[in-house]
Amino acid sequence: MSANKVSVVIPTYNRSELLKETLQSLVAQKCDDDLFEVIVVDDGSKDNTRHVVNSFKDRINLHYFFQEDKGFRAAKARNIGIFSAKHEICLFLDSGVIAPDNLILAHSNHYKGSDDDVLIGFSYGFDEFEVRNEKALLTLYREHHAEGIFRVLAQNNQYPDCRYDHLHALENGYKSSRFPWFVFWTCHVSCKTSLLKDVEGFDESFCRWGGEDMELGIRLFSAGGKFGLLSTPLALHLPHDKSAEYAKSSGQESLKYIIDKHSDISSDILKMNWSQAILLSK
Repeated sequence: MSANKVSVVIPTYNRSELLKETLQSLVAQKCDDDLFEVIVVDDGSKDNTRHVVNSFKDRINLHYFFQEDKGFRAAKARNIGIFSAKHEICLFLDSGVIAPDNLILAHSNHYKGSDDDVLIGFSYGFDEFEVRNEKALLTLYREHHAEGIFRVLAQNNQYPDCRYDHLHALENGYKSSRFPWFVFWTCHVSCKTSLLKDVEGFDESFCRWGGEDMELGIRLFSAGGKFGLLSTPLALHLPHDKSAEYAKSSGQESLKYIIDKHSDISSDILKMNWSQAILLSK
């Protein structure tokens, strides 16, 4: 069976230094160069993002798209990546997500040996609102870089992915869940490109932080997509400046939109603890 090739889609906005770290980790992948391409979609950055991308073009198969800054348009940016993708699998990463050197191969191999259509990956240091001990995590990364940071993180439990608690709370396991889309967050997730195109990608009505990925997950599941979990390897989500209050407020508005759009499963949406927390945040 031929390998499932991967199109890595990275939306970005004014985070050139974080993007540089992500691209560097993709250069270091231990797989054939032709197994993956990288698509960076710039949502109107005014920093040196274009220069950073250009500095990697002779090191990996890299494509760059720029869209004018008209506000938060991550959904549209990711759609540009989806409909430009040449390969069977789209792997979504965010700027500042560090890929271990076997990440591309792990996603490719999983689809070769599974009937999953969607694969949820996890990341050290990932939290929907804020990361505890951000400075300590950044210090660890600067000390060890991608070559050693994953070995160090695997030896402690200081920076778990925030979704683990929700998964552990499922009575009958993830595969039996009626709502596997609740952990479909695009910091590290992949999907068959054909299915993404069948459901017409992300809903570009989202023009604020949060929710556009989960809403896409709902439609992927409704279209018959089978969801799986990639337990290892984990990526690393480097902390960056963000407002927890803004994230909660924006997430609340997005959640209301999702409930209105998918009223038939609104009760399932409200059963998720994290979404209730967003709705009740003031």
